[in-house]
Amino acid sequence: MKQIIDQLIYERAPWLVPYSTTAKVAGKILKACLNYKTTLEQANRLECLSGIEILNTIGDEIARQVTISGLDNVPPSGSALIVANHPTGIADAVILYNVIRHKRPDVYFFANSDVLRVFPQLNTYIAPVEWRKEKRSKSKTQTTLKFTKQAMEQNRLGVIFPSGRLAKRVGIKLMEREWMTSAATMAKKYDVPVIPVHISARNSFLFYIFDLIHPTLRDITLFKETLNKKDFRFHITIGQPVEPRSLSDNPKLATSFLKSRVHLLDNDYKEYGKKSSIKSYWKTALKTVN
Repeated sequence: MKQIIDQLIYERAPWLVPYSTTAKVAGKILKACLNYKTTLEQANRLECLSGIEILNTIGDEIARQVTISGLDNVPPSGSALIVANHPTGIADAVILYNVIRHKRPDVYFFANSDVLRVFPQLNTYIAPVEWRKEKRSKSKTQTTLKFTKQAMEQNRLGVIFPSGRLAKRVGIKLMEREWMTSAATMAKKYDVPVIPVHISARNSFLFYIFDLIHPTLRDITLFKETLNKKDFRFHITIGQPVEPRSLSDNPKLATSFLKSRVHLLDNDYKEYGKKSSIKSYWKTALKTVN
């Protein structure tokens, strides 16, 4: 596990490869800031678990302060796509999984293929995507398309973050990156509804300091920024499904429409959103069933 995590760090920050004394010193300082030892211990602990056990374990550990609005808008069955903004990174997917896992245990995520290098047992939950244009290849694209086709045929619920990468800091604000058109294109191709979801959350102060200094410093904090979320608040607002026939045939226009639907939910949450915790929601639901 150590070798894999180190390799991912060096790919994002090649200047940390310990070829020189300066790089070695910088690496030690950064690893101390990132709680590298603790992070590695947690990764080793998860390594022996199955895919669903990994998701459940991380979800239970970090989804401590989550409020939800609109969970009833998630269909109980059938193919559908959730599109969401991406404020924090990997944690966004874990939190969403924790929110909807009881209602849709068949959920899967379009996520960076590097996730499978760390935890290959997540292969039934991850549609591997290479967001970096310079690293895309025909074989990688075919793998993503094959997974998507099979998932749609199995009537599963997919989750995609069309920006591809977490929100970028501009001044003191988080700005969503440009959305790719894949979600709108898939919705039209497979004739499935799209469910807009807005996530209100943030990363640690250290993350934004690193981002201010250099993007590579920011990128190597992502695993730590996933595991520290038990101390952070998340607000999840789920909107009403958008039928594929209501989307423009122009992928860019359709994507722009979906993005606006997601960001409008932020205002809905602030002004009208009725919040409920995950624990209280399912407690009430189970009482109703029983």
